[in-house]
Amino acid sequence: MSSYILALDLGSSKIKVLVAQITGPDTWQIVFPAMRKSQGIKQGMIDNLELVIADLDNLINEMEGANKNFIFKQATVGINGPHLETRISKGVSVISRADGEISEDDKDRALKAAQACVLPANLFLAQTVVQNYTIDGITKVKDPIGLKGLRLEVECLLINAFSPIIRNINRLGESLGLNFRRVILPYAAAEIALSRQDKELGAAALDLGAGTTSLCVYEDNELIDLKVFGVGGNNITNDIAVGLTTSIDIAEKIKISEGFALPKKVPKGAQIDLNQYFEEPLEDNKISKRFVAEIIEARLSEIFEMVGSRLKELNRFGKLPGGIVLFGGGAQMPFITELAKEKFKLPVRIAKPEIDWYKEVHDPSFIPVLGLIDVTFKEKLENTNLRGESVFNKLANFMERHFSL
Repeated sequence: MSSYILALDLGSSKIKVLVAQITGPDTWQIVFPAMRKSQGIKQGMIDNLELVIADLDNLINEMEGANKNFIFKQATVGINGPHLETRISKGVSVISRADGEISEDDKDRALKAAQACVLPANLFLAQTVVQNYTIDGITKVKDPIGLKGLRLEVECLLINAFSPIIRNINRLGESLGLNFRRVILPYAAAEIALSRQDKELGAAALDLGAGTTSLCVYEDNELIDLKVFGVGGNNITNDIAVGLTTSIDIAEKIKISEGFALPKKVPKGAQIDLNQYFEEPLEDNKISKRFVAEIIEARLSEIFEMVGSRLKELNRFGKLPGGIVLFGGGAQMPFITELAKEKFKLPVRIAKPEIDWYKEVHDPSFIPVLGLIDVTFKEKLENTNLRGESVFNKLANFMERHFSL
């Protein structure tokens, strides 16, 4: 019987859900995508729990009704929002074996030492991302298992979340009858948006969401920074609504249909016919398309300046050979890569994950939830320590017990 992974991206504008089917020892494919307008979520955080419960309960019931094999017990849910904070931490363990060979137990003890930080009562250690291991203070490696030494040190990035946010996510899972596996959404997204070469050379993954903008910076194949800014595409919509003295709904439609990130790319004299967006005809029904582009450029420039300031704090501004990789709904804005190149003085491109389903959909707003699927799959493989010809059967059995019938 088939095995499935369910992933949930609780966005400020849309809730995105993907179901992936395990198809081989190291492969999966998307078998059910879904997207709904979100309610009760602000800046990636649950603002009205009851609304979110109702929406997700209806959606999951629809999914389970569409496929008799979809009876979910667990789901991976993304954690996002400006409340996330990071810190670098180190932990040390003494090699326990007499012959000095490093074991999983030595790794675990070093990692626990790195995680043993005293946090304020309102913070929760949400995820630990290992950067590297050092043996005897000299040899730096990604995986020390099987190597020999006397002392093992791990360096990692600890990602902390606001405890009430985590409690709301846990309550959501309980209400839906799902055991939630929590994953930091910007990290999961960056893992699939960036190639191995990007991470090795040094690159930044920039998720332009509706309520937030998330930055992940990699170098030497290590995540060195993660930051979420509380501004996104909704702010652009609000600016357009104010500038045109119109409603949020109409401003959003104009942004999507008429928006340009660079005013200089707007054809000379181009105008927007506002009557196509209003039910009743307007006397003054024309507005300059360049004016709308100037509103969009101003807000995007502000967002890019915030990101640039963070890169300067890291001493990485203009120093990432892999450049900036954009995704999220905001990455669909025409000429946004050109504006980003001007602001960051680096190569900029839209993310294109090597996933068959994505090649058909080509919607960068789905990259974060795709990342949740990929991270879940890879970590389950690692945790079950699968080897040999029986890898697929063991994984299928494991996923069957936890993710489906």
